Amino acid sequence: MSYQLESAELFVREMPPDRLNFGIGKSSEGGKAKSAANRRPGAILLLRVQVKTSDGRSAVGCSGDRPSFGWLDKRPGKSPEEKLTMLLDLVENSQEIYLEKGSNFASPFALWQSAFSAVAAYGEDHDCEDLMVSYASALLERAVIDAVCRVEEKPFATMVREDRLGINAGSIHPELEGGQFGDLFPVVPGETFYIRHTVGLSDPIDDSDWTQDQRIGDGEPETLKEYAERDGLRYFKIKISGNAPADLERLGTIWNRVLVYSDQPVITLDGNEAYTDIHSFEEFVDRFEEELPGMFQHTLFIEQPLTRALTLDPSTANSVQRIGAKKPMVIDEADGTTNAFREAFAIGYSGCSHKNCKGVFKSLLNYALIDHWSREADRDIFLSGEDLSNMSLVPLHQDFAALGVLGIDNCERNGHHYAFGLSHLNEEEKRAVAEKHRDLYVERDGEYFLRIVDGQINTGSVQTGAFGTVTQPDWSSLTPLQEWREANGT
Repeated sequence: MSYQLESAELFVREMPPDRLNFGIGKSSEGGKAKSAANRRPGAILLLRVQVKTSDGRSAVGCSGDRPSFGWLDKRPGKSPEEKLTMLLDLVENSQEIYLEKGSNFASPFALWQSAFSAVAAYGEDHDCEDLMVSYASALLERAVIDAVCRVEEKPFATMVREDRLGINAGSIHPELEGGQFGDLFPVVPGETFYIRHTVGLSDPIDDSDWTQDQRIGDGEPETLKEYAERDGLRYFKIKISGNAPADLERLGTIWNRVLVYSDQPVITLDGNEAYTDIHSFEEFVDRFEEELPGMFQHTLFIEQPLTRALTLDPSTANSVQRIGAKKPMVIDEADGTTNAFREAFAIGYSGCSHKNCKGVFKSLLNYALIDHWSREADRDIFLSGEDLSNMSLVPLHQDFAALGVLGIDNCERNGHHYAFGLSHLNEEEKRAVAEKHRDLYVERDGEYFLRIVDGQINTGSVQTGAFGTVTQPDWSSLTPLQEWREANGT
């Protein structure tokens, strides 16, 4: 049996303004953190595809992500407007490539393998970052996976476990040739995850950082202390800026005012490529260990502290291995190609972030690599669950579906507290959430929010159908991408 990709349509969901500023990335002039508002439009990109089988069955699949051009491409020589235009051009070209390659395909993996190389070639010809290429291809990849799960009437976890996605691991990583790929994954997907709460560079820590006249007053927590106490948080992801003295002072404040009072806190640091020199970062880690030993002890790993180019520079290996002996290091923005984790592992990195926006097949293959390497490696190797401000319905639900298969028990979540619950959805979509996802959401004062209890969230309702899309968007309420681009001059 074979499949045909019959259609692929791109839409935009307009987002209301964030309730709090998400300070992300390296400090800008004047000491203020770069705002996420300057790194992505107030919108979510959504894709709807239709797949038909050679025996006449058909189904609709979907995917979605924030078009976060400022995270995908951090080169200073291009304006935000140029980067967004490049990204959307690349996405639309990927749409055409997948439609052409998808006229007759044997499996979702076979289509992805054929199309990804063509998307990468287009990206190289048009000066696109590798990470941007992965994003564009992943949008199509996930929608096709979702549609095939639907047409086969099996959830994503079963499709992976029963090896029904056609994954040929050896064709990407030769050392995986001949292995029983599906057997590597859990028989029952994970459903419960610790939420790793993001602490942005401009987040107020407690009341001393947030005067009464600064307060929003919308009934939701506004400081880290308030979130930690209400949601019973144990896991925290803290942004660092690349300015070691400022970072250490802020880390000390966070630890001494809030986290030291949490029950067995687990901390990760995220540099977002802030450090441009390996020796400066090495000095930061040494000072962190010496000046904040309690917090250092509770820190699980450090994510993407160096620029993506420096991350994969073999000349950094001695320093990376020395740092890694103290705290494992994870790549994120540097993970733009199918071989990036392999290159980073050889240098001395222990982990690679999973984000759906970088590719589901890539993460499944990385999971298999970890199993292979772990048999002989002298260090822990792992995938971490990170976030591109995933919002409901599609991006968040699909990400939880992937995490359940990848054996990850905690995940960064930042979309839910910088925005106001599900205020971006319409009433019909909210009714569907209330009916089908009672485990995942709770209603407070007429709005729906993630249901976080004792720092954990239950996602069983998204593990039961297709690729997390038990509930699809109300497509009639969305704006076609071309129409949105014309209106916004992109």
